Amino acid sequence: MSKKVDDQNEPIQTRRRAKKASYSRDMLTTFENRVVNLEDSVGNMKEMLELVEGRTDGFDSIEEQLRDFVLHSLSVNAEKMNELVNSTTRKLAERDENLEDMVLAMKKEI
Repeated sequence: MSKKVDDQNEPIQTRRRAKKASYSRDMLTTFENRVVNLEDSVGNMKEMLELVEGRTDGFDSIEEQLRDFVLHSLSVNAEKMNELVNSTTRKLAERDENLEDMVLAMKKEI
């Protein structure tokens, strides 16, 4: 009698093991698929990053060119402004001297 009970338990345990093994295989397959998807996503992200970095390098170059242009323009404008200020200062100094001479001449007349 004991053998009959043992014989009946064996198929149930085998079915449970088969189910567990099947479930484990399904989980493994699912995880493998997820890993493949993740690897694909990482690969796509790397490609996008390289593309973006390539374009930002171009922006860096343009920014540097713009900075150089602005600095050069400001330098040229500063030189012109200095020339204008110096010229105006010389002219005002001449006029001041002329006015002083005129004031002295008028004082002598009085």
